[in-house]
Amino acid sequence: MSYQIIFDEIILNQLKKLGEKEKIRTILSKMFDKIEMLGPRAGKLVDSQLFIYEIKSKSPPIRLYFKHKRDSNNIYVFEYELKTSSDKQNKTVNKLRDKSQRLF
Repeated sequence: MSYQIIFDEIILNQLKKLGEKEKIRTILSKMFDKIEMLGPRAGKLVDSQLFIYEIKSKSPPIRLYFKHKRDSNNIYVFEYELKTSSDKQNKTVNKLRDKSQRLF
């Protein structure tokens, strides 16, 4: 089964800003491929009620957040961030929870 990826405005703006950062673009592209093939199994579940997942890269430390829409097998990619601290991660996850509840 393959999953369809739908990009949020935030991730699209982030991708436009990447420009010359080829290494990050390559890593994100591999993450997108993995998500298309494995769907939610590609990441770690960070919110079990809203089905928000996170997929990580170690070098450079990137976290990419996505939501699995179970009824259609669509994957909504929200945004990525360079890992800085667990506080920043918690703020991002809380922001995505709010956004997910408004959109879905």
